[in-house]
Amino acid sequence: MNSGGWLSVVIFTLLLSGKLNAQEPQSCQLARFSILPLTTLPDGRFTVPGVANEQSFNFLVDTGGAVMTLSNDKAYSLGLLVAKAGGELRGVAGTKSSAIAFVDNFSLGLMQGKNVPFYIDDRLPSGADGTLSPDIMKHYDVEIDPARGNINLFSPKHCPGKVVYWTSGGYVALPMSVVSGGHIEIQVMVDGKKVNALLDTGAVSSIVSLGALRALGITEKSPDLKPVGDKNSSYQLYNYPFKLLDFDGITVTNPLIQVASDNFLPRGTDMLIGVSILRRLHLYIAYGEEKLYITPAMAH
Repeated sequence: MNSGGWLSVVIFTLLLSGKLNAQEPQSCQLARFSILPLTTLPDGRFTVPGVANEQSFNFLVDTGGAVMTLSNDKAYSLGLLVAKAGGELRGVAGTKSSAIAFVDNFSLGLMQGKNVPFYIDDRLPSGADGTLSPDIMKHYDVEIDPARGNINLFSPKHCPGKVVYWTSGGYVALPMSVVSGGHIEIQVMVDGKKVNALLDTGAVSSIVSLGALRALGITEKSPDLKPVGDKNSSYQLYNYPFKLLDFDGITVTNPLIQVASDNFLPRGTDMLIGVSILRRLHLYIAYGEEKLYITPAMAH
């Protein structure tokens, strides 16, 4: 999702402080602030625990989001005052949210924040009470380790390139751009075609725009392009038998990627890589360094 400009001032002043007695990294050692256990939802996405005003909630890890969200029911249970925001969240396929509430005390593992803004979102999957989004995550290095079932938050102050501690084998260090809303944009190859892709752990499926595939000769008339969903919708989704998704040397064979008509994804976005693919990888997101370190999920 994208956020209106008003909220960016609030995000900028939001500070989370680590309770862990971690010193500044010395000799290129990583300083870990928090370990957050993952809970896998039925659709494959995952949540981490957080505490808002002394109540425990499960937050969907959403690298494709913009700001923290909370369901209306949970906001009501906390007795929060819900008001109209000065901006709005705009999501994939035109969804919008424009209500906001503030939580007096919020903690995420050993890290705490005060007067934390949450947009109200009632489109959350079952098992998720809200979302953990880049407005928080971009201040840290974020390791997503599906095999061990953890998300680790590290200090971004480390020696460049000295982060892959979990394996002595090979890894990929992929350049990434932190674009609007804190989204992570990388370049990947889909059946030999280079596309710009956003990492979106808040999405179940991976989706590529039809326009990005025209160089491969794929059009609405391609016989292997099979329409799915509501044909009367303002956009159309298709299934297609892709053969290879390549993260600069780490590959996913026969990836399940849907194709969308050009008005589905946000402007300027060729592809979303969802959790059905990302769960097969071990990721270290170095926001400050603007590098994405990747190994297979089971590389330990």
